[in-house]
Formats: sequence, C-alpha cells, structure tokens
Amino acid sequence: MNKIKTSFSFLAIGKTAESKEATEFKRYIGVGASKILAVNPTKVELDKIMGYESQNEPEYTGSDDDGKWARVTFIVETDPNQCNGIDIKNRVMFTLRNTPAYNRDKTKVQVIDDYGNSTWASVDDAKAGKKLLSSNGNPLKIADKYRMACSGEADLVAFLKAYLCVDDAFNYANGSWKLKPNADDYKFALEDIKKYFDGDFSEVKDAIKLQPNNKVKLLYGVRTNDDGRQFQAIATRNNFVLRNSAGSNAIARLEKELFNAKQAGSYASTEFKVQELAEYNVEPTDLSQPANSGTAPQGSEDAMPWD
Repeated sequence: MNKIKTSFSFLAIGKTAESKEATEFKRYIGVGASKILAVNPTKVELDKIMGYESQNEPEYTGSDDDGKWARVTFIVETDPNQCNGIDIKNRVMFTLRNTPAYNRDKTKVQVIDDYGNSTWASVDDAKAGKKLLSSNGNPLKIADKYRMACSGEADLVAFLKAYLCVDDAFNYANGSWKLKPNADDYKFALEDIKKYFDGDFSEVKDAIKLQPNNKVKLLYGVRTNDDGRQFQAIATRNNFVLRNSAGSNAIARLEKELFNAKQAGSYASTEFKVQELAEYNVEPTDLSQPANSGTAPQGSEDAMPWD
C-alpha cells in the first residue's frame, strides 16, 4: 500500500487584526462658537481629550533653516448649543518665529502696540518709530509707541484678545482713530515671548485661566492637499477670529475680510464660508449659471498682504 505524502507550507505572519469598515470623517464649514480645552497639552493629556492614542509626544518648539520656532496649540471644542448640535474637537495652531514679521520681499514689517493693535509699515518707518498714516493721511489704529512684531505674534494676540473679551483702546470719531482717555485699562501685550522658544508657554496658559469658560467664534473650513485628501481647517488670521458676542456687523466684516484674502491669493487650497456651522458637502458646479459680476466688497485702508 502506497503512502500519500502530504506537505504543508506555512506563512510567516505577524500580528493580525479584526477587519473593520472604513471610517468616514465628517468635515464642517462655517462659523462656530468654540471653547478652549487645553493649551499645548502633553501626549497623555491630548489622548484623553481627543479620545484616541496619538503616535508621538507633541512638539511645540524646534528650529529649521529659518531659525527657531515655537507653536502655541489650542485644543478647541464647538458648543453644540450654538452650532446646530455640532460637537467637534480641533486644533488651532499659531507658529511664532524669533524674527520680525516681514512681508515676502522684506520691504514692510508688521508692527504692534501695547494694546494688541497691529498694522504694516515700511521697514524704515518702523525702525524710526514714525507716526503711521493711511493712504488718505489719517492716523492708523495703532498707538504712536509701537514695535516690530515677531512672526506670528499679531495673530496670537488677536486670538487671545477676542477670547478674553478685551475692549478696544481706541475710539473712532470724525474719520480718525484716537486713544481713549482710559486706554491703559485695555492694555494687552505678550511680555514673555522669548520664553516660548525655550518651551515655557506659561504666559499663554495663565491668560486662558483668567476666563476658562469663555468662547470665541472661529471660521471653520476644509483644506484639500495635492493628493485630494481633505482636512478640517480653522482660519487664524487676526481679523478672522471673533468674540462670541459678535453680531451681524462683525459677521459682515468677516465676509469682506475673507473675500479680500481670497482675492489676494490666500487660502487657495481651503474652502471657507461665512455661514452657520454645517457639515461640509461638495456641491457640483452649476455651469448654467453665469459668474457673479457684482461689485466686490472693498477692504480697509490699512490692509496689507502678508503671505
């Protein structure tokens, strides 16, 4: 009787996992009231807040060819009572560099005063501390005493001012801006930025602790990368962050700021809409409708291109 020889071949297999359906992540677009859950959290803190395990310890300082950088990351969550029941968590990040905030060709630089107001000036005027005027010769909304801002500083300051509801130090009357008699009550300046580059962000954390229950209105959008993948985005430019109490006039100004930014080439890969926060859905282009030929909204006199 012949014996049948049977041979077996085994695969080399590592750890296996149960098959799962693909996870679809929803994206949202519009203006949403958001509260701050944490500032520059550790990995343990971040994983607890977000509900999943991140791969690495977050990095908030570093250096590259352009010098040192420091990143202030706020973990924010929408208020479903003000956002059509939408409850999402995201990151709002501000990257600061230990260099002045020049424009691309370094002919202009961003300046900031002790009240958190910022604008753009020629480098020579900024160094000389000249009084800054609009194209019409009117004083700009900035104190006579100002300094060059470091890259990213003005946007971070504007975010914090909106969150903490710091009132404006200026009045607008007879076509010009003037400091209020009690302007010192509205001072707002970061004093320890140099420490950020060494990993000490206590100044920002302490500021948030002053009003832990406050909220700001943020402009949410969807960014599409070169591979067609889409990511949740939040606008951080200083004119794009609103107080939670912002009304229709502020929303209208936000819409103009967004239009001007898009016209200048900013946010080319990100779609934003000034509307109530809603789930993002790609809508097909209606080729039967003519392009809008209406008059474009005009920007402010001191608007400057900074990216």
